[in-house]
Amino acid sequence: MDKQTVRGIIDQLLIVQERDCRIARCRQELDDIPSRKQSAESKLADDRAALEKAQATLKARLAAIKNAEVEIETIRQQVAKLREQQFQIKSNEEFKVLNKEIAGLQEKIKLREDNELELMESAEQAQREANNLKTQLGGAETTVRGECRQLDERHKNLEAEMQQLLQERQGLATVVPADWLTHYTRVMENRRDIALVSLEGNACGACHMTLPPHILQEAKWAAEIITCSFCGRLLYFSG
Repeated sequence: MDKQTVRGIIDQLLIVQERDCRIARCRQELDDIPSRKQSAESKLADDRAALEKAQATLKARLAAIKNAEVEIETIRQQVAKLREQQFQIKSNEEFKVLNKEIAGLQEKIKLREDNELELMESAEQAQREANNLKTQLGGAETTVRGECRQLDERHKNLEAEMQQLLQERQGLATVVPADWLTHYTRVMENRRDIALVSLEGNACGACHMTLPPHILQEAKWAAEIITCSFCGRLLYFSG
């Protein structure tokens, strides 16, 4: 096979390879889209979990406030009953005993009211946090919906682009001799990046290993398929 014919085959294979590389990039991006959507949804799930936790905290603190109010009211009722009893007793000793008991209950009321104030402040803080997280979640949901719409649109466009490239590749490959195409395809499947590379000085343009003199000379003659002694890729001389 003369040098001009081989050069024509190589030029055609380079065009086929360009389509193959674009097809591979399309496939890779298509494969990445589901994980990109999942990553966005995962972040959204984290935001939802944070909001649910904040709302649960708020609910617990509001319940604690309610319990404190019930306890305070119960103690107040006990105080009221003791005061009624004071009107019915006649000895100073019994009166003093009831007074002491009432004082103890009033101290309990004060402690519980102080605790209730702390709970109310804590609940207000929890409410603010829940409100902030709710706003944050709303913004995140809007962002994620937008990202997912863009990714869906990108997926659709990539599929269309890949189909077009596959058709072009099929047409371009028909003019490449079967033995060259078979060899090229086998190397491309094994290497998964490029199969046809130019010489870079005395080295392979892909693996960058220095080639034996006879391989360099054969690649420059361009009379047949020449492969790298190290990585197996097809070689050509671009000079």
